[in-house]
This record gives sequence, C-alpha cells and structure tokens, in this order.
Amino acid sequence: MELGYKRRKLNEFEYPPIPVVEQDIVEYETANDPFSIRLIPVYLDNDHLQADKFRAESVTEVDDENEQLVRTYHPSLSSKKKVWASSSAFGETVWLVEKPLSPSDSVYAGGRPIHFMPGDLQQYIPRGILTPRSPDKFNAHFTRYINPRRFLTPADLNRLRELFPEAVGVEVLIAGFLIVLFESEQHTQDAYREVWPLELAGLRVFFHTTRYSLTTTPIQSGLGVSADPNGEHHSRAGCLGLKLQLRNGSMAITTVTHGFVQCPGVSLPANIFNVFQTIVDKAKRRLRRYLPAKVGEDDGAFVMPNEVLTNDPVGKQVWLASSRRQIGAIAHTYDHPSRIKPYPHGYKHDLSFISDSALPDVTSPPGYPPVTGWADYTAALDGQDVYVVCHQTNVGRWRVITGTLDSKLFNRAAVLGTGYTWDRKTRSQNSFLLWHTDAKLAPTDGWSGAPLCLGRPSDAAARAVVFQNFQEDCLLAGDSSIEQHHALVKAGFLLPPDIKDSSIVGVDMPNQNRPYNTLPGMNRESFTLESQRRSFSGI
Repeated sequence: MELGYKRRKLNEFEYPPIPVVEQDIVEYETANDPFSIRLIPVYLDNDHLQADKFRAESVTEVDDENEQLVRTYHPSLSSKKKVWASSSAFGETVWLVEKPLSPSDSVYAGGRPIHFMPGDLQQYIPRGILTPRSPDKFNAHFTRYINPRRFLTPADLNRLRELFPEAVGVEVLIAGFLIVLFESEQHTQDAYREVWPLELAGLRVFFHTTRYSLTTTPIQSGLGVSADPNGEHHSRAGCLGLKLQLRNGSMAITTVTHGFVQCPGVSLPANIFNVFQTIVDKAKRRLRRYLPAKVGEDDGAFVMPNEVLTNDPVGKQVWLASSRRQIGAIAHTYDHPSRIKPYPHGYKHDLSFISDSALPDVTSPPGYPPVTGWADYTAALDGQDVYVVCHQTNVGRWRVITGTLDSKLFNRAAVLGTGYTWDRKTRSQNSFLLWHTDAKLAPTDGWSGAPLCLGRPSDAAARAVVFQNFQEDCLLAGDSSIEQHHALVKAGFLLPPDIKDSSIVGVDMPNQNRPYNTLPGMNRESFTLESQRRSFSGI
C-alpha cells in the first residue's frame, strides 16, 4: 500500500509542454552499449606543423582518416591535454574536452561540435574497498537505453525521482552522460557513498550540486530592458526577446521574469543582504529627491502577491536600459518566483510579456536574418546549426547600414542536451535545453531573454528554439581535484504552447541577395537600393 501511494503522488507532477513526437518513446535495441567514448591520441611528428594546422582548420567533416589530424592541430583542440570522441547510435559523434574553451576557440572543430567531459567530485568518491553495486538494481527501472537527443517521458522522470529521493533534477547530455542534481553538498556526498550506480540506461552517471545563476546584466541602450531607470547597482537588465502577435490578436514583447523580481541568493546571509540592499537603494532614491525615506513604501509598480514565498512582476514598468525610455509594463507572466528559495524555484518558463498601446519594433541586428518562426527542439538536439543573437529596437542613437555585421551581437552555439528540475512540495517540474558558446567571458553571458535560433547568420531567415534564461557552472573531468576545471553552460526553458502558436512580428523581410558571410554584406548589383535602406540601432 505504501509503494502504491508513493507512485500515485509521483504521477501528480505536471509534465512540461513537450510534444509526444519529441519524447524518447522509440526503444533502441542492441546487444552492445549505444555509446563509445575513445581517447584520441596526438601526432608526435611535427615536421609539417604549419601545413597540418592549415589542413586541420580546413576540414569540414571529420572521418577516421583525419580525426587524429584535427585533434592534434585544430586551434580549439590542440591545447587540450586530453580529447575524446563520443560516438553514439543516436546521432553524430562529438568531441569531448576536459578544459573550457578560450575566447578565441570555436565550438566546432572540423564540423564536429565540441562538448564537455563532466567530472566526479573527487573529494566525495569512496576510497578503499567499494561496496558492490549491481547495475541491474537500477536498470530494472528502465526497459530501454535512454536517447539523449530526445526528452525524457513522464514515466522516466517518475522513475528517476524514485531512484534518487533527494534529487532536485537531472541533466541528460548528448555525449552519453546522466547528471543527477542535488540541492546541498551533503546530499551529493551521501549519493556517492550510498547509491552510486555508475551507469543507468546506457548513460554514465554523475552526481553534482546545483549551481545555477542568472544571466542578466546591465547592457547597451536599445538592446535590453530594465526595471530600474535610475540604474542602481543591484538592478539587472535583460535582453529584448521577440515581438509576438498572440492568438487573441494582442501584441507583446517577451522578456525574462527574473529581471523584474527579487532573486534570493543560495544562502541565508545572501538573502539578508538582498533585503538590506533594497532598503538602502530606496533610501538613496528618496534622498536624491529630497523626500523622506519610507522603508515600507512600494517601489513603483512592483506588485507583491498574497503568497509568502513568491513575488509577481505583473504591473512593473519596463524601461530601455540606459535610455530612460519606458516601453511598456509587464502584463503577464508564466512564473511564481520564490522570495526565499534560489533560482529556479517557482519558475516554469522564466518568461513574461511586455505590453503597451505603442510597443516598439524589435528586429534582428543588421546583417543577420530575421526570426520568422519557431523550430522543433529536436532539430537543435539532432545537431543542426544554432546561434544566440541579441535583438534590438530603435532609440534614435545613430544609424547602421543594412548589410553590415556586428559580431558582438552573435555567438555560435553547440547544444549539449536537456535538463529537468522539480519541486516535490509543489509537485511542479520544468524542462530546458543546455548549450555553450565558448569561454566564460563570452558576450552572451549577459543575454537573458535573447533567443537561441536555428540556422546560420548567412541564411535568409531563422527560427527561434528557446530563450536564454540562466547558466550553470559545470565541473569537468580531471586526474585530481587540483586539475579539475569548470565550464559555463547556458540554459533556456522550453516554451509554453501558446507561445509556439503565436506569430513573430516586427521583422524585416529576408534579404535573399545577401552574400554569404561577408562583412559588410552589400550586393553591388543593387547598390542604389541598398544605399537607400537604413536601420537604426542603439549599439
């Protein structure tokens, strides 16, 4: 009876809005392991160093004959001590590295995406004689190998919650890894000592503690939106998302919810500091206006709900960052953020709507294709090209000639897998995509709300996949705890169904004649027409 009661409660979790065709419902039958991870050696012969470097950078498709060449001489891989290749029955092979990429590195080498080799927390690995752990005990819950290029089913998530009662989420990586997430270091340590299965449904298992952080930051005028026109040091600015026409005919601009609510830290001292910082900033604003400070007074249109553990961005005014121009107010949100627990507690999509009677246009940067529709999540998981781009609106600063490119507004990305978090008390859960761009100081580190797009900058049009919401600190493999590194991984929640049913508006028509990857990209045959086309930006 007790077991049946637990299963009934597990089924009460609301499944994220994932279409059935994108779930892992097709069983893969094989007598062998569906994943093969090989350490790729380096060439020891340096007689033709410069020529080999050129050849490695010129490779567009890696095969058995040139794999070692690319690993040895490609700039993104040559400096890495260890490089693996993960081959899978579910898709194309990917590179694996144990160190983060540098700012000059590409996320692709020879046309093959570069992923990260996750690492174990060395200090928690049991030493000495290990207690035997039978994989059958854990794999009995799964009748198939998990396909990391598809989403886990409701039954899969229920089984994982049953196997790991203290877990708060999991991440499934395309390279063949399952990372079980815990909220505290103690739970992570206990998992290594008591329930470490090593392998589950064909995936290598790791235990990590959640290290999620927000990607909001003050950014340039015309590119982002802010809840605070005075630019206080603790305020956050998120990117403009996309301008949509909803099914009811209304217009809205998307943005992140976390840019307009209180975001508690991961510790009690951080939460206390956040409260006092808010009081101090309110007092400073009152003093500048020669008004008495009133601690309990509401700040602007910020609305607090009756629930103790949540806050609500609805009604909060939205300003263009650094321009003191109000573009609207938050009219709708999909989230109920917690005022006490850290992100992402209370977030389903980290998505809110900006509405106004005269919303500004939102466009792709000059030289980049307009975003005209929505892409399937599995298209990105299957390895099609994706990139993150920061959209803009007109603030009348200066003009930018259509056809020129600004590389600071674009970053190529490589999709790493999927993630899921849940809250057992509220019986809620969500799902998100994981990707990386390059180094930790990449321009997209502050691009909360910017769309991850399917396509290339040279395409006539692109399609949006998700919006960037947060990032995590990913522990990488190493020979010891001293040699282990961390990489920054970006994430975006899956979209609610009504967003996928909406139309994207306020974009220019695709430029079919734009040359491939040119800077500036101007068609000389239509010089008269191009010279008359101007767009304005706050860059």
